[in-house]
Order: sequence, then structure tokens, then C-alpha cells
Amino acid sequence: MRAVMRCIRRNGPLSRSEVGERTQISKPTVTRVTNALIQDGFLEEIDSVKTARGRHPVSLALRADAACTFGVNISKKHLSVALVDFKLNVVDTARLPIQDLENVSQFMEHIADTVLQMQQKNGVPAEKVLGIGVGAPGLIQDGVVKDFALWGKLRNIPLADFLQERTSFRTKVDNNCNTWLFGEMWNGYALDCSDAMFILNSEGVGCGIAQNNVIRDISGGLGHISVNFRGDRCYCGNRGCIETYCSTDLIERKAQERLAALQRAGDERRYPFPLDLQTICRSVENGDMLFADILIEAAAALSCGIVSLIKIFYPQIVILSGTLFEASDFYYDSVVMEVRSQLSSGVALPRFVRRNVSDALFEIGAAALILQEIF
Repeated sequence: MRAVMRCIRRNGPLSRSEVGERTQISKPTVTRVTNALIQDGFLEEIDSVKTARGRHPVSLALRADAACTFGVNISKKHLSVALVDFKLNVVDTARLPIQDLENVSQFMEHIADTVLQMQQKNGVPAEKVLGIGVGAPGLIQDGVVKDFALWGKLRNIPLADFLQERTSFRTKVDNNCNTWLFGEMWNGYALDCSDAMFILNSEGVGCGIAQNNVIRDISGGLGHISVNFRGDRCYCGNRGCIETYCSTDLIERKAQERLAALQRAGDERRYPFPLDLQTICRSVENGDMLFADILIEAAAALSCGIVSLIKIFYPQIVILSGTLFEASDFYYDSVVMEVRSQLSSGVALPRFVRRNVSDALFEIGAAALILQEIF
């Protein structure tokens, strides 16, 4: 049944004979399974079309209203929630600030309240909700956020159990780099790739790796690869971690320190203070090279880590995302160029693409944590 559903999700609408050809399942079995799925409300028949050559076979497609899932994406400052239908269409979204929340209880209640309000707003019966999928930054184990990477001191957040008890909806939690890659494999750039890599560069640096369509959980590894054993001390205790060069917060701090030093020395150039990432990147894009070396150094550090992972996992595609990649074409081009220059001729070059952080695909990936058990 899952093979039939997966085939129709990825390739539909399809006729029963086409499903059989693609899945290598016998025609009687395909007919029996699809009839049962139609009766259960998961599939629908699309009317055949009469042409000069006769009538085409009836095609089958997923029913968008068969069920729905909530996808939750957590970042440093915001919480994004999406209601996703059975065909992975985003029905409704909400984006809410979380930086002013005072404790773990408020944080968890905020998520639960947003989900329940969205369910009520869209008139979704509880029996049609398959569950809640959550992508969170940090170390995740059995639905518990063991170390919430972006708030520093929060530990052991029982997010899955809390949301399940508070909403009555089954809940699964994974690292957000894994869920974002999941979204790419379900409905994005990596749809036809069995081996893929997703790189996130925002307040932190993370990575998702898929091999043979299975995601390997190394989400916390990339940002804490050391590229300079005499470098700055990272909060993890190591020196010269990639995050000490590429974190957007640290890039802002370095640029602010440079500008303050120049102003103390009598430099008359005027920039808004404190500087933010968009201003730093925009100035470089416009040809002002005052902060260009900070971005070049960050790109070189990140590229070292990406090259190491490519040599280990040989992905077909590398998806670059995060606020830094979105803010700067200069940075994106520098990373891709540096990676390509470091790879030896014996290593197959993957395809590089960029994903905007504002895309709802991230919430779709979180929702797919639940949907994968059906497809």
C-alpha cells in the first residue's frame, strides 16, 4: 500500500496500469489496493478524457482533503507553523516572534496554542489531523530537545510529549537541518536525488546528509569542525570552529568592531550603527569592499567543511540555505567557487543550488516527518 501511495504522490496522476509498471506490482494487486484507498478517502479518480484515439484510462491522484499535518519550523527569533494538506499544499501559515519568551513552558505553550488556533481557524476536524512535525535547532533525542542550540542554556525540552499531550496530536521532532533536507527530498531540489546535502548558514551552521534516500543524523557536526586550531574559542569549547567564522551574529560583531575602530581613527565613512547583516552584505554587493574580507574568510571556512563532507558522502546535489546565503550573492558565489577549487579532479562535482529561508518548504519538511509513515 505504501509503495502505491508513494508512487502516486511522486508521479501522479497515474492510471492503475502506470502504477503497476512503475512499482512492478501486479495489476490485480494494484486494483485491490487503489480501490481500498479510494474507499478510505485517500485517493480519488480523475475523469477520463475522450480523444480521437479513444478514452484514456481513469487516473488516480491523492485527495488533498483526505488529511492534513502541521509542520513547525523553529529558528532563533521566530516560530513558523504551516497547515499542510495531503498533497503537500500549504493551506495556512503563521510566523511568530519567540525571542521575548521567558522560559521553556512559554515556548512550548506558544507552539501548542498556534497549532490549535490554526486548526480551529481552518475548521479542520481533529480526526483528519495526522500529527505535528517539528524541526528544531540543536541535539534531538526521542522527541526531547537535549540542547537547544540557539538559546544557549536550555536543556532537555520534552517537546514531543508536551505537544502530544496538549493537542492530542501525534508529534515527532527532529533537527531542523534534517527536516529541511526532508522537504527538499519530498518536494524540492532533491526530489530525484538519492544522495543529497543541505547546508544551513544563519545564526549557526548546520547540515543534513542523505545517502540512498536515508537521512544520516550528523546535523550538529559541520558547524563545529575546527578549521584553525589557534582560532577563536567557540562556545562548544573548541577553537577555530566553522561557526566562529560563519555565524551571522559573529559576522555582525566583527563588522561593528571594525567600523568602531575606523571611526575612532577619524574615518568619516558613515554606516548605521549597530550594523546588521543586510547592511553589511548590501554594501559589499554595491562594491564597497570594507567588509568583503570578513565574508571571504567566512566562505573559506565553510568551504573547508563542505569539501570534507563531499569527499566522504559524494552527494549529487548541495543545497545552500540560510540568512547569510539569502542576503549575499557575493557570499554564495564565494562558497561555491572555493568548494569547486578545492575538489580534486577525481571527485565528481555535485550540483549547487540555493534555497531561500522564506520558502514554506521548510515547514513541509517538518510535516513530512509524519507523512513518511504513510508514504
